[in-house]
Amino acid sequence: MGHIADKDFIRGEVPMTKQEVRAVSVAKLKLSENSVLIDVGAGTGSVGIEAATYIPHGKVYAVERKSEGIKLIEENLKKFSIKNLEVIQGTAPDDLCIKNFDRMFVGGSGGRLDEIIKYFSDYSAEKSIVVINAITLETLSEVKNIFEKYKIKNMEIISMSVARGKKAGNYTMMFGENPIYIISGEKGEENE
Repeated sequence: MGHIADKDFIRGEVPMTKQEVRAVSVAKLKLSENSVLIDVGAGTGSVGIEAATYIPHGKVYAVERKSEGIKLIEENLKKFSIKNLEVIQGTAPDDLCIKNFDRMFVGGSGGRLDEIIKYFSDYSAEKSIVVINAITLETLSEVKNIFEKYKIKNMEIISMSVARGKKAGNYTMMFGENPIYIISGEKGEENE
């Protein structure tokens, strides 16, 4: 299936990673057909569901604490006939028991980014990849420090801005979405 348009997801009031940001975030995960991905702060499930379509022999664990988000993820799973995604209602890392995974996406951390990245560092396979979406400079700075603390290497930071055209009479005006930082890194010792 691959890329899914925003308009195709059942959304409600839960925040959703927009399709352009989702496309880059999923690309940065560098998924293989048997990857095992933990999607932290899954929201509507948009990243996990899209990622699931790229890993037919793998699995996604979507972690979401809000019951409205859980309901939306389950509705979207049915809508897109996704069979390789398991929903976990709870918080990361407290409610995680997955010890065999090679990818992690963090769309929301509930203020527990350090603990989440420690879990990634402790339990993911060698050369596992983590991708984090951040909207504030403070979170970006926090991620940089946490990556250093847990020896996450090959850090890449992308600042992404998207503007959408909307009709204004006979003209088309561009309206900007909030910019976002997409940070990726790999488990392992820092190269000297």
